[in-house]
Amino acid sequence: MTNLTEHTLHCMPWPEQVSLPAGRATPVARHGLATVIQVVGDPTGRLTPLAQQMLGSFAVGILDITVATQDPEQTPFLQMDESYRLRVTAKGVELSSPGYWGALHGIATLAQLALHNQLYPGLLIQDKPRFAWRGLLLDVARHFFPVAALKSVIDGLAALKMNVLHLHLSDDQGFRFPSAAFPNLASDDHYTAKELRELVTYAADRAVRIVPELDMPGHVTSWLVSHPEWGTKKTEASRRFGVHKACLNPLDEAVYQAIEVLLGEVAGIFPDEYLHVGGDEVNPSWWQSDSAIASYLEQEQLSTHDLQNQFLIRVCSMVTKLGRKAIGWDEVLHPQMPDCVVQNWRGATSRDRALALPRPVLVSGPYYLDLHYPADVHYGFDPEAEQSQWLAQEDALQQDPRLSHVADGMEWTKHWRKDRVDYQGEVKVLGGEACLWAELVNPDVLSTRLYSRLPAVAERLWSPASCTDSASMYRRLQCCWRSLPADPEAVARKKLLAMGFTEAQLGALCLLEPVKWYGRLLGEEALQARLAGTEMPKARPYHADTLLNRVVDFLPPESMPARQLAELSLLEAANQVKGHLVPWGQDLFNAGDELRPVLLCLSKGADLLFAFSAGELSAEQALRQMQALAKPQGEYMAAPLISWYAALTELTTAN
Repeated sequence: MTNLTEHTLHCMPWPEQVSLPAGRATPVARHGLATVIQVVGDPTGRLTPLAQQMLGSFAVGILDITVATQDPEQTPFLQMDESYRLRVTAKGVELSSPGYWGALHGIATLAQLALHNQLYPGLLIQDKPRFAWRGLLLDVARHFFPVAALKSVIDGLAALKMNVLHLHLSDDQGFRFPSAAFPNLASDDHYTAKELRELVTYAADRAVRIVPELDMPGHVTSWLVSHPEWGTKKTEASRRFGVHKACLNPLDEAVYQAIEVLLGEVAGIFPDEYLHVGGDEVNPSWWQSDSAIASYLEQEQLSTHDLQNQFLIRVCSMVTKLGRKAIGWDEVLHPQMPDCVVQNWRGATSRDRALALPRPVLVSGPYYLDLHYPADVHYGFDPEAEQSQWLAQEDALQQDPRLSHVADGMEWTKHWRKDRVDYQGEVKVLGGEACLWAELVNPDVLSTRLYSRLPAVAERLWSPASCTDSASMYRRLQCCWRSLPADPEAVARKKLLAMGFTEAQLGALCLLEPVKWYGRLLGEEALQARLAGTEMPKARPYHADTLLNRVVDFLPPESMPARQLAELSLLEAANQVKGHLVPWGQDLFNAGDELRPVLLCLSKGADLLFAFSAGELSAEQALRQMQALAKPQGEYMAAPLISWYAALTELTTAN
């Protein structure tokens, strides 16, 4: 058998084992060949219609699916067997799996092979995931996503063999859960109980668990607008982003009674064994300024963090009585914390603090899709990497030319390391979740923000730890997009054309990217205030009602055309860029006030390379001028300028 490499197949995530008999790397022509699906061992009858949906019009011949277990598997669960074996023959495909869930994943792989005409006779794939928990958090509180959008996301998760959709159902700006006991809690845009139950069934058919989250005791402004008695102060509805002071009263028994009712309602709709109770970014000011709470803290010699842990103990007890397991964000870490899964988001040190307690861990810190990072940044972080390696990778990001414009902000996050522990045990986690917080995401931009990098995270959570070649990942990434519900690059082009730009003008626009990290969300004033530790009063440029309809909203976070330019010589790349700028006019006047500065820098950067190639500038001079041009212009970055700056840096270093 000849081992196929990631250079050969367009599978993503890359399977555990792939092999092909020597000399058989030629696919059999199957055009016009009917797909006949034959299933053994599926008493629910779900596999055939799903296979038909996922394979579409692809011709694969006879598809023999054998599921070993005869027991109907209705609901996915954490430790379900997701392995499968796929063998391509001259006449069709043989797919076998111990259970329903693995068969679904095998069909997803088959769909990718068929899409790219890679059904090589003798091809054998034996596959299973590395981690049991491979999820996506979608924030439906900051912006509401209708059920149709959520179903499309579930289809995308199934195509990528991801198995958890974590719904962040409440936050300061919105409450999307339909409480029968407290009907005034729900925002105008919310889901009905019927919609959520149908969504659970839809997801379960596709091997996806839905894990609900009600965030508490902070991030509850939307709760307290309709039920001010649950807090210690009055508050008003808020559409702004950022940490809010609103907090539940942890000494009021009526609050716990309400929470118990709410959690019971949530558990009645979502059958998953896990229930997320939030716990992040609790601002202590309301507790500190309330006389009863302040007196209690003094009397009991407690900190506000101790008080939050007492709150968590009560809430986790409720979750346990419901027969569920609680999850909390890593701010719930406390020496006396209850049994609770810790979802890590503040770097490697919070992961290891949880492991040291010990508590089960979900890793999300490196997988925040809303930060507009390139795919290889997410791909490079292993959930079980040693803490020293992870911290070194975080430090190295500040030296990445693509992120240098937010290096100071990334430095600010290092205060999360102050309580680090030297964990010596085995680094073993449940898995991880990509997170798409929705301050700058609505249904119109969802597919571009989500699918542009989600496949890289999916591969990191599914594939063997040895699968780390980012060049291979990028070769397969754009191919993978075609197998998803929406191709993020194609959607972006369609949106830009709908704005009135011409096809010719897209050549330059597609070389632009949004600024990274929280640069867009915070804005310059709030960013500087955050670095100084005084952010909260500062106005941010975005709120929940801001329209997301500008060019920057539709641009993919990472420009693939710019990556392709980086493979050319500097002179060839400069010529291509100048060609893309021709449709904008000689002086770029028709680009408008928002785009003109960044396109002008792009033009000047190409001219600079011409001058350098002609010997009019030294490498050092060109580097200094390119560094100035490569800085963000408003919320935009010209990606070629970053790669040119990096290339000139190498030249000057070599000399």
